[in-house]
Amino acid sequence: MPLTTISKILQRLSKRQIDPLYLCFGEESYLIQEYTTTLIKEILQGGSRDFNCDIFSAESSVLSEVLDIARTLPLMASHRVVVLHGVHQLRKDTLPQLEAYAEQPSESTAFICSSPESDPKTFPTRLWQKALAVACKQLEGDQLREWISTQVRQYDCTISGEAIQAFTRDQQHDLWTLRQEIDKLCTYVGAGRAITRADVQEVCYASRQQSIFALSDAIGTHQILQAFTVLEKLLTQGEPPLVVFSMLVRHLRLLWSVRQLAQRSHDDTHAAKTLGLPLAVYRRLANQSRYFPLERLRQLYTAAITADVAFKTTNKPPQATLEGLILELCARH
Repeated sequence: MPLTTISKILQRLSKRQIDPLYLCFGEESYLIQEYTTTLIKEILQGGSRDFNCDIFSAESSVLSEVLDIARTLPLMASHRVVVLHGVHQLRKDTLPQLEAYAEQPSESTAFICSSPESDPKTFPTRLWQKALAVACKQLEGDQLREWISTQVRQYDCTISGEAIQAFTRDQQHDLWTLRQEIDKLCTYVGAGRAITRADVQEVCYASRQQSIFALSDAIGTHQILQAFTVLEKLLTQGEPPLVVFSMLVRHLRLLWSVRQLAQRSHDDTHAAKTLGLPLAVYRRLANQSRYFPLERLRQLYTAAITADVAFKTTNKPPQATLEGLILELCARH
């Protein structure tokens, strides 16, 4: 079947038009889970989930047993739901079983498959041809802004366009992380309130930026022990190493921008507005930039590129790669 959207599927489900095969695929794991949960809820309206919903992992399940359950009639409900996560991990010798099921699926079962793969060639041919498929891509632009607004409305809150702009600028566009930050934001402002740019800066920007400023301060003043201490704190708080790396690279980029802008303008307010930064943040960056001549920043970018390659092409532990980068950044030149 051609690609569709989750909204079109929900329109069909609102009319109790339940299809036998669904496929949620793509790199955005949050959307895969969100869509799967929504499908289960809508399909089993009024039915017992305990008796009519089974969730499996292709990596650890026997496909023949999964398909046997999919062919079992629902109990005291119109439909059964069977979910198979990681369908791309099925052994090749078992694929004909899934192909045969896709050719003649049980009409009383909604069989939902998922995969983080984006290439249709990685899926069994008949599954791809027969299933209602939804692409779970990383959200950008208007789609991301609409997703944020929708999540906020679930808390009976609203968020301004200006606040969304600040929110997406200061966050990684990983929906798991954004969802946690939205939870903090809505709890902070309270139900029925509007989230402003100031709220975003107060709740989401401050703690992370303070940590990265502390790391940058330690690097700028060559305090290796302090830099390692801050790094350990960030990782202990649950920040993934790649997120810390991207935060650090973004900070280097900001330092470069501030350094160049400061040479052309002595108006801090105008410079901060040009870079889209709070005035206090700009002034702190301007103070830090004194430790980083442009030539030194070029050297640090080269070190960051080397670390990026190590993240992507070696088996070296990510934390060790970060520590190696920090040693280079703290080196006196």
